[in-house]
Amino acid sequence: MNKQKDLWEKLAKKNSKYYINSDYGKGINNDRFRESGWKDFVRLIESDKLIEKNQSILEIGCGNGRMTEFMPRFFNYVVGTDISGEMIKQAKHRIAGIDFIETDGYTLPLDDNYFDIVFSYLVFQHMKSKTMVTANFIEVFRVLKPGGIFKVRLRIDQVDNMNKWWAGVTYTEKEAIALSEHIGFGVIKTEQVEDYGVWLWLIKKNC
Repeated sequence: MNKQKDLWEKLAKKNSKYYINSDYGKGINNDRFRESGWKDFVRLIESDKLIEKNQSILEIGCGNGRMTEFMPRFFNYVVGTDISGEMIKQAKHRIAGIDFIETDGYTLPLDDNYFDIVFSYLVFQHMKSKTMVTANFIEVFRVLKPGGIFKVRLRIDQVDNMNKWWAGVTYTEKEAIALSEHIGFGVIKTEQVEDYGVWLWLIKKNC
C-alpha cells in the first residue's frame, strides 16, 4: 500500500486547489488560483536566469497544473507528473497540449537523458520518507540530459507530527548538498527560504 498516494488522492478530491497551495485559503476561486500559478511561475521559473528557456522541462508534483499551465509559453516541451491520479485527471481537464503522467511517487516512467530542466516546488517538503526523496533524486538524475538543471525545494524546519497532511522529512542544507553530490549532481547554488526551506540548483555533470 502506498499511503502517500492514498493521502493525495483524498486531498485532491476534497479540495485540490487548497492542498496544492494553502496560502490562499480553502475558498480560493479559479481566477485567484490561476493568478497564483502565474505569479509563482514568473517568480520561480521565468525570472530565473539559471533556467534556460526554449528547452524541455519536467515538473514533479504538478498537481492540477497550477504552474505547468504557463510553461508552454517559454518551453518547447512540457511534462507534468504527480503521485495523485485525481490531480492528473484534473490537470488534463483544465489544460490541453501538455503531457500529464501519474506516478507511484518513487519512479518516473520517462526515458533516460531526456529533459533539459526538472523543476519541483511545494512537493518534496511533503514527502514522508527520505527513501522517497532519494529515489526521486536518482530518477531526476536519470531523466536529465548531461548538463541539465534540477531546481528543487526541500524542507529544513522540524516537524513534530508526521501524520499532518503537510508534514515531510527534514534536511539541513549540508545534508541536502551531501545527498545531491552522492547521486552525482553538481551544486550550482543554494538559497535558504526563511526558516523552513532551502532551494537547490543542481546540474547533471557531463559524463
